[in-house]
Amino acid sequence: MRLQLIRSATLRLRFGGQTFLIDPWFARRGEGLSYAGERPSPLCDLPLPLPDIMDGVDAVIVSHLHSDHFDDAARSVLPRQVPVLCAARDASAIRQFGFKRVTGIETELEFGGVHIRLTAGRHGPDEVLPEMGEASGFLFRAADEPVLYWAGDTIFCEEVRDVILDAHPKVIVVHACGAEWKGYGPLVMDEQMTESVLRLAHGANVVATHLDSVDHATSSRESLKAYFARVPEVASRLCIPDDGETIALPEKA
Repeated sequence: MRLQLIRSATLRLRFGGQTFLIDPWFARRGEGLSYAGERPSPLCDLPLPLPDIMDGVDAVIVSHLHSDHFDDAARSVLPRQVPVLCAARDASAIRQFGFKRVTGIETELEFGGVHIRLTAGRHGPDEVLPEMGEASGFLFRAADEPVLYWAGDTIFCEEVRDVILDAHPKVIVVHACGAEWKGYGPLVMDEQMTESVLRLAHGANVVATHLDSVDHATSSRESLKAYFARVPEVASRLCIPDDGETIALPEKA
């Protein structure tokens, strides 16, 4: 398995012989929305040219339709025939964008030898859920690969705990920028919630993403590194990649 962080939540994942592009957010720096009313996001440029990001992609996976996960810029350049995998609730909207091969996942599916299961979460505290709407994660399994849990836009909650305890993933990708909305938060995991994942998932490697790219974030790479310097007993299993960085992980479950 190879996982490359592009920027924010956008990833290239090589898994089970397939290459997945996850949550493509292609806006140039400052050409997206401002989520806190401070300055337009994204706060940084893409680290690679778009052709390199899209090269060899077998399928696009979309967790939900927020603008920092599937934006106008991505929809304008992705081939209309590329397979798009998403939660069933979002399939109709993605088809209306002109994509021809959209598969809405109710619970699970097989794609090119990779088993993908939809997982639930909570995109923030109860006060913001009506506005945030539903967001999903995905659990990946394939022969000779570690079980991968990409939690998506969620806080640490009962749904996340259940996936970890049931599936025993060896690699967990969390969105760790915290973030606030109208004074409520976090909307996704922060330092303390990332620690909770590490302590619950004994032996799993945790990859923290969705950092340093949106103006309503409350956690950053710097704050995560400072926090985990104080908890070395779990810090060795946490990876905080830079934009463009590729992580190679063991090929055995």
